[in-house]
Amino acid sequence: MLSILPLSISAAPQEGDNAETSGKMSGKWLVAPVLSNGPKLGLSGGVSVNYLNQFDGSSPASMTGLSTKYSDTDSWTAFLYNRSYWDNDNKRFVGVIGQAETKNDYNDYLGQGPASVDTHFQMYYARYQQRVSGSDWFVGGSYVYTNINPQAADDATNVIMTEFDIGEAYSAGLGLNINFDTRDNLMNPKTGSNFETAITAFNDAFGGDNNYWAYNIQYSYFQAISDRLLIAYDTGLLSTPDAPPASQATTRRFRGYTPGENSAENSLWGQVEVRYVLRPRWELAGFTGTTTLFDSDNDLNESENWYPMVGLGGRYIMDPKSQTILRLDYAVGKANNQGLYLSLGQPF
Repeated sequence: MLSILPLSISAAPQEGDNAETSGKMSGKWLVAPVLSNGPKLGLSGGVSVNYLNQFDGSSPASMTGLSTKYSDTDSWTAFLYNRSYWDNDNKRFVGVIGQAETKNDYNDYLGQGPASVDTHFQMYYARYQQRVSGSDWFVGGSYVYTNINPQAADDATNVIMTEFDIGEAYSAGLGLNINFDTRDNLMNPKTGSNFETAITAFNDAFGGDNNYWAYNIQYSYFQAISDRLLIAYDTGLLSTPDAPPASQATTRRFRGYTPGENSAENSLWGQVEVRYVLRPRWELAGFTGTTTLFDSDNDLNESENWYPMVGLGGRYIMDPKSQTILRLDYAVGKANNQGLYLSLGQPF
């Protein structure tokens, strides 16, 4: 049994329970464990330290945090992030700085068999959006920079990476971001929907060494069956034509699989999650779905390019005012793929 003991510290005194359920939220620190267990990083553990605040009573809670993990394969990840909402939720900002050193043992790397890859990863991301004339539409722009440097850990892996031209890739792009959002709560939605689209032009003029376009569309819908039962739907498409192999679409958006083990120019996915409220701060979840990776070399009609998954999970609402949750999921895919995840936030 896994014992979860998240820590919540208010930065200002609260005036009874109503301070948690109505009015502007006072500043608050949230500290939570993070855990994952899967083929990519092995057993990983760490901590997420976050500060929540609300700029005004009409805007969602903003969050600034640092999340770090270290694994039994001597891999590590560190991410500094900020998600801010202000001006009565007319303005939104997301920023991420990340770095990782991973040692990956793949069962079937690019369909060529076992492989060991050591990867250095670095990223910077910033996005700003503005509400359009009091509607549910948001329009803005983004900048993204990534450096992905995979290195073969043995001779057999080096042969595979050479054959598929896998090597270091610097990518930097400017994007157009359009969002239609009717969710009742951004942290833990119960009703509404969210449509996001991003068109990003990667070009060496922006700081990278590759020129290509990336198209990302995602739609989520939340159907409240009763006060306790919710069904959440999520589907999307990521297309990266002409991207270098290290920057192509992978299964990184899908629980139960090892990101980077397989890649293609396009990824299409769909998943359904049933969430049931056991008690006011505790929820159970069951989920299933499938994703596919396809391009001219990976036929959409071939079953080997489809990746189904199924799983169970639990959620604990750490902060009722913002609806910040701690999520524990276990997912199983095909070919012995599986993963255990403990982290902040709903998967979608």
